[in-house]
Amino acid sequence: MKTLLPLLLLLCFAGLWACQEPVDSIPIPYTPKMVVESYLNPTEATIRVSLRTNEPMVGSSDASIITDATVTISDGQQTVTLPFHGDDYWIGTLTNAKIRLRAGTTYTLKASAPGYESIEATCTIPTRASNLRWRIDGIEYIQDNRGYRVYNNYLLVWGGNIPTERQYFALGRQWAYADTLQTTSGQDSVFNGIQTVWDHFETDDVIRNNQLYARTFMGRISGRDSTIRNPRSTDLLLMQFDVNAYNFLKASQLQKQNGNNPFAEPSLVPSNIRNGLGVFGAVYQRRQTVP
Repeated sequence: MKTLLPLLLLLCFAGLWACQEPVDSIPIPYTPKMVVESYLNPTEATIRVSLRTNEPMVGSSDASIITDATVTISDGQQTVTLPFHGDDYWIGTLTNAKIRLRAGTTYTLKASAPGYESIEATCTIPTRASNLRWRIDGIEYIQDNRGYRVYNNYLLVWGGNIPTERQYFALGRQWAYADTLQTTSGQDSVFNGIQTVWDHFETDDVIRNNQLYARTFMGRISGRDSTIRNPRSTDLLLMQFDVNAYNFLKASQLQKQNGNNPFAEPSLVPSNIRNGLGVFGAVYQRRQTVP
C-alpha cells in the first residue's frame, strides 16, 4: 500500500501535466481525400461536379482545389468524361452527350487524381412528384418596435395518390433584399443581397399528414390599416431529392444552424462517396414567385 500511493500520485500529476499540452502539439493523422458534391437534375442540360480536397483538423491545406482529376459519369451502358471547367468544377453538356438523365436510372460517378484514392458513388434519379402545390393560407402580422411586419403564409398541399416509394423534399424561400444602414459619417449605405431559408426537410408521408408552411415577408406597416411599405417578392422553393442528397443536405443544414452553439450536439454529415467525402445525388427544383 505504501508503494501504491506514491505511484497513484505520480500518475495524477502526469495527467495534470498532460492537460497543459496545447492542442496543436497533439498529432492528428491527416489523409488527403477527394470531396465531391454533384446533383443530377433531369430538367437541366448540364452535369456539374465540384471536386476539392478535405481540410486537416489542425492547420490548413495549401491546395484545396483538385485540377488534375479524371471525372466520369456512366448510366451502365455509356460513359461520359467531364472536362475541367475552372474553379473546382467539371461540367458536361448533355445536349450532345451519349447519356441522358432519366428517372429510375442509376448513374455511377468515378474520379481519380494523383495522390488520392479513386472514388466512386452511385445515384438513382427518383420519379418527379407532380401532385404538390402551394396555397395561400392567410396573412400574419408580427409586431416590432417599428410597427408590424406583414407575412403571407403558404401551405404546401398534397394531392393525388400516395407514391409507391418514399419521396424526400425540402421546403424553403428565397428573396432579394436591400438593407439601408447609416454609417459613422451619417450617410446611408445600401446593402443588396439574396437570402435563402429552408423551413422543412421532410418525407412525403409527413407532408401528407401535416400542414407545412412557408412564410413570405410582404413588407412593413406602422399600423394594421396602413399601406404596406417596401413590398418584397419572394420565391417559394420546393426541392425533391433522392435519399443521398436528402440526408446530406438535411444534416448540413442542421450543422449550419448549430455551428455557433457550443452546447449543441454535433451533427454527423453522411456521405455516399466510396473512399471519399461529400455527396452524389439527384434533385428536382420548383420555384414559384409570389408577391
